[in-house]
Amino acid sequence: MPYDRWHKSRPKDGESTCKEHGKVPTRDHGTGKRWQARWRNREDVQQTELFRTEVEARRHETKMRSGVDDGSYINPRAGEVRVSELALTWLKGHEHKNPRTYRRHKERILLHVVPTAVGKMRVKDVNASSLLDWLHDRRRLLESSTLRLVFDNLRAVFDLAVDDSLIHKNPRLAKSVQDAKPKRGGGGRADLTLTWEDTEKIRAELPDRYKALVDCGRGLGLRQGEIFGLSPEDIDWAHPDGAMVHVQRQVVHDGSFLVYALPKGGDDEDPKDRWVELTDDVAIPLREHMEKYPPVEVTRPWGSKGGSPVTARLIFYTREKTAIQSNWFNSYRWKPALASAGLIKPLEPDAKGRRWEKSRDVMMHALRHLYASMMINGGVDVYTLADRLGHADPAFTLRKYVHRVVGAGSKVRIAVRSAYTGAA
Repeated sequence: MPYDRWHKSRPKDGESTCKEHGKVPTRDHGTGKRWQARWRNREDVQQTELFRTEVEARRHETKMRSGVDDGSYINPRAGEVRVSELALTWLKGHEHKNPRTYRRHKERILLHVVPTAVGKMRVKDVNASSLLDWLHDRRRLLESSTLRLVFDNLRAVFDLAVDDSLIHKNPRLAKSVQDAKPKRGGGGRADLTLTWEDTEKIRAELPDRYKALVDCGRGLGLRQGEIFGLSPEDIDWAHPDGAMVHVQRQVVHDGSFLVYALPKGGDDEDPKDRWVELTDDVAIPLREHMEKYPPVEVTRPWGSKGGSPVTARLIFYTREKTAIQSNWFNSYRWKPALASAGLIKPLEPDAKGRRWEKSRDVMMHALRHLYASMMINGGVDVYTLADRLGHADPAFTLRKYVHRVVGAGSKVRIAVRSAYTGAA
């Protein structure tokens, strides 16, 4: 039963009673909340919390005792920590992972969580309404893709709160919040943005030293940075199953500085390296390229600007025999080739210096989409395809990389007809 702080439970004979309640008052009479809920936690230590009414105190007391009995008990004071403090704790746990990924996490947490209203709240006080207000505020500052990444970081912070028994459930997972969260670009494109014919036109328009990049994209499914980091030592020509490419390195930016790094998402514990089949259709133009432009040794730091220097022989490099900088390549090699192929239109320079119309969907990454859809159309299962693309989740591969197959309707009819014919 809740304890009445304002009145003595065992008054002495002759003590005066208060006029309002007709009971003997304590020294706390009329100050603070009257009712105190009392219970013992899982360590059998008494806990207390104050309430305005007896009903509220009794309800809370019952809830706490039930939690102790069924194992779901969480100390009400555990959630007193501020979201910003917990976010920094979560961030510290990622400090020794991939340094570039850590910096992106840090930037998002420090800019869009710590200084916000949600960041200043106690963890236990954050609810769906708080997160909806936060979303509304951040939408005025961030593009949907960036906001989604920040929101994923915030979910991880509240997952930590649940794991540490600070709160019962993650408010980020509330249905109202899920309905309002930034959506992923329409669930994947229905149609390919570059066809095989388009890639042939682009290949023809690229400078000779960069033509084979197209083959590595559409024939191996590599990311741009993985192509730029490809070495002849990564190719096993004598593999028992046929020539294979070991994808174990990429050229990426650490700020404005080029570095070598593990494939996307990789770290020391899980490097995310993978093997991809190299067919003659890709091997022949790759060999021809290396005959014309022999691989050169290029030394770059590993992982970050201050990382240890690593030397690799690169198949693709600039005329100055340096690693290819993606921004430069996209602006001065890829987009001009797109324009010459009639796939984008050149524009007059504006205040931002843009020379081409928006072309995000037809950049080199579209070659990976073409590779993925060709594999599915050719009968490769999604689990194998996800492995070749370096995806941990095959569902992501289906959602983002597999597009509408030309003539799919007739294939459905043939499949059903074959099933019935076989059964008969």
